[in-house]
Amino acid sequence: MRSEGLLIGISLAMVGFCLTPLRVLADQPSQVNVRDYGAKGDEVTDDTAAFQSAMNAVAKQGGTVAVPVGNYLVNTHLVVPQNVTLEGVWKIPTAWTQYKGSTLLAVEGAGSEEGPPFIMLNANSAIKGITVFYPSQKPDKIQPYPWCVACAGGDNSSIVDCLLVNPYQGVDFGTRPSGRHFIRNLYGQPLRRGIFVDKCYDIGRIENVHFWPFWNWEEKDGMRDWLTQHGEAFIFARTDWEYVLNTFCFGYGIGYRFIQSKDGAMNGNLLGIGADAANIAILVEATQAPGLLITNGEFVSFPGENPTEVVVTDTHTGVVQFQNCSYWGPAHQVARIAGTGTVTFNGCNFVEWDREGKGIPALELSGGNLIVSACNFMKGSPQATLTNKSQSAVFMGNRAGGPWSVTNPANAELQMGLNVSQKPPSRPKEEPGAIVIDDLDPAPAVTFLGAWRVAPGGGGYFQGTHWAERGTGEAKAIFRPGTKKAGRYEIFAFLGPDTNHDHASNAPIEICSAEGVSKKNVDLKSMQGAWISLGTFRFTKGRKGSVTLSNDADGNVLADAVKLVPVK
Repeated sequence: MRSEGLLIGISLAMVGFCLTPLRVLADQPSQVNVRDYGAKGDEVTDDTAAFQSAMNAVAKQGGTVAVPVGNYLVNTHLVVPQNVTLEGVWKIPTAWTQYKGSTLLAVEGAGSEEGPPFIMLNANSAIKGITVFYPSQKPDKIQPYPWCVACAGGDNSSIVDCLLVNPYQGVDFGTRPSGRHFIRNLYGQPLRRGIFVDKCYDIGRIENVHFWPFWNWEEKDGMRDWLTQHGEAFIFARTDWEYVLNTFCFGYGIGYRFIQSKDGAMNGNLLGIGADAANIAILVEATQAPGLLITNGEFVSFPGENPTEVVVTDTHTGVVQFQNCSYWGPAHQVARIAGTGTVTFNGCNFVEWDREGKGIPALELSGGNLIVSACNFMKGSPQATLTNKSQSAVFMGNRAGGPWSVTNPANAELQMGLNVSQKPPSRPKEEPGAIVIDDLDPAPAVTFLGAWRVAPGGGGYFQGTHWAERGTGEAKAIFRPGTKKAGRYEIFAFLGPDTNHDHASNAPIEICSAEGVSKKNVDLKSMQGAWISLGTFRFTKGRKGSVTLSNDADGNVLADAVKLVPVK
């Protein structure tokens, strides 16, 4: 009995000893609310201290700081301690509805890119369900700010279900080490830089990021041109085995940029990525030897000077592989490739290039190596040229919309086989004796002055149509029919459908005949893709007469085909 009592006493003592730290842990909150620490969320009161106090309260053991609906002015910046999550109300990011949700108003650092980030994440810390808005930023006078969210230098920093409405710079996971970072469901319109990754030596993940004009896209404010000239959505330097899934950006000068920092370059897997309305969708300056695997991508380039979906610079020595990707938009080229590395296109679809109809090839290799297999070149324009320091190229099992034209002035090693081309279509039959000038006919039959673009198919006559944006008449298309004998002719113009609802209602057409000059305005908005009669005129023999279309109109104009039908 004495031994039993002794054992019971020891056991009770041990239980008491074990309960002591549990009581200490119970005294440490694991979840607090910023309102309980004095946050007002009224857009006026500075809530910086309240937020920081709430996060510090759970910092010792880790926990969550809840941010109820409100508009919280933060005059300086916030530091999220290790093992702490700052969590708002959004379960998924939403399109920007001004001053809804858990919104933090950022104001510090206007006028400079330098300075502390608005939110600094430490190791194992996160922000979730938060919206950040810069109320002093103006679309017609963009001013720089420091980074909105940054990593302090530890592993496992996370951003989940957040909306960064209009930061000058979005996410900095590169200035300091950011191993195993995690970004999922991030929306916003970063203005200068979206996400920057560097110094990641252990598998970062970026998923479901949507950079789009959530804030402003007014042409009159200059926002479109500014973003095209300065904006870079995704920037990757040294990161090992980066996984990028379902990301998209719209309207940026550069969609995805791969660079070399002092720490190195990237290798990784990019699946389901997209860049629309870019000047350069993919810019590759450097990659690691294992390279980049880009699969199921969609890339559209059309604003700015010489818009091109893929540009590989002469500093590149690694590998880039494009699998099952599509490239379209009225681009200058699909790809310009330099350096000494290797670029592969497999199972890709090349829709548009050579927008001005000058015979520019889709792919231009001036250095390194190129492999193109099982791809579809939809246009009949030249497919590729090998120039300068090109080393080798392989074209195997591809299809072209016109005759194959791969030139090799560099005398590089070139292998081509099992490629097919579509037979050219026959011109439509018109009335007996009709004279038809198509926009693809060479001069002097048709001459284009100013900025015209070519849209293949889509309701155009024969093989597509030329079109120009609204202007003041600087873009002109001059059709000069070659009549074999003098006489009276009914003049027709072929005008395609207004599928994008951006055509002019007052497109000017000028007919110069033996009777003088006649001017007409045509409503292109009502066109469904048909010939429209412009009247009957007398023409002399030869090319002395003309039909001129210009962009001095209130919308986009077309220059597709002109037809003269003799009148008995």
